Amino acid sequence: MKYSIALSLVPRVGSKNMRRLLAEFGSAEAVMTARVEQLMETGASLHIAQEIASGQSIPRAMSIIDLCERTGVRVLTLGMPDFPRAFAECSDAPCVLYVRGNIDFNSGKWLSVVGTRNATPGGIAAAGRIVRDIGLLYPDTVIVSGLAFGIDKAAHAAALRYRLKTVAIMAGWVDDIVPRSHYYLARQILDAGGAIVSDMPPGTVIDRGNFLSRNRLVAGLSEATLVVESAIKGGSLVTADIAVSYGKELFALPGDIGEPMSEGTNMLIRTNKAIMYQSAEDVAQALGWKRAAATVPVQTATLAPRLRQAYEDIPDGARLDTESLADLWNVPLWEASSIVGQLRAKGLLAADPYRCYYKI
Repeated sequence: MKYSIALSLVPRVGSKNMRRLLAEFGSAEAVMTARVEQLMETGASLHIAQEIASGQSIPRAMSIIDLCERTGVRVLTLGMPDFPRAFAECSDAPCVLYVRGNIDFNSGKWLSVVGTRNATPGGIAAAGRIVRDIGLLYPDTVIVSGLAFGIDKAAHAAALRYRLKTVAIMAGWVDDIVPRSHYYLARQILDAGGAIVSDMPPGTVIDRGNFLSRNRLVAGLSEATLVVESAIKGGSLVTADIAVSYGKELFALPGDIGEPMSEGTNMLIRTNKAIMYQSAEDVAQALGWKRAAATVPVQTATLAPRLRQAYEDIPDGARLDTESLADLWNVPLWEASSIVGQLRAKGLLAADPYRCYYKI
């Protein structure tokens, strides 16, 4: 651990170079104890080789380990069993992670939900519905986002509301919560079994470049990224591009034509970069997620006869609005709305962005 942290602290080494050096030498200790000539033979510049061989970063690495031990921050390094396997195919993913929280990075279904800081009320509500519908289908889903204003905050808050674990990625040290107004949200994330994660050492000065660097963790930690709202330019589109470069699935929520905060997501769909998100099943099908077969039969068996019949009357795979369901069930619209609400509360129906309902 000491040598991994020390190597990550060497200026201009970066994640790509660090991964290359680790592959060449077999371990961080071997890299840090190599001679300048050996390091240059693997492609390191003279300046970087001299920086590594000097060992000047080792004392700081030791102080970071001491700080982490005193404050309960986990340090995960490439090669450790707990290190995220999702980073395996990400060429510039970090080799050292600082983690507050005890989440298992290699368990559950991981989905990143991102979007603009300047989210509309509709976008915030949509983010909540998406997280809810996915959580109803797959309660072991972990929601990843950046703890920013707007869609990030909505995704984290919805995960907490629907009892999903959620992970927030920081642009600086794990305890440097930005924005500061989200400190309580960060505390809730930890209390609910989630985590605060960064690859930045303590004392990092946060600037715009840090936020762009953070996006690679958001994209890399999950199996897929979903963009809810975005202008034609923005950080969430950078995250989308990174996810695509990693070979991860990308989803985008379509929005109204002409709405500034829908231009980015509509562009992703139009250019075939992203799959159009319509329901939680779209994500599940693309990622090959499976559910326990016994869940729904147990739930339907406990329903009142009228509700069970209403559920069974809905054709498999159909997406029906409330008026269509009222016609199907031959009941007034208000009664159909009541039935839909009861079935959704029991996790048996979900809604797509067009307010059409389908079995789950």
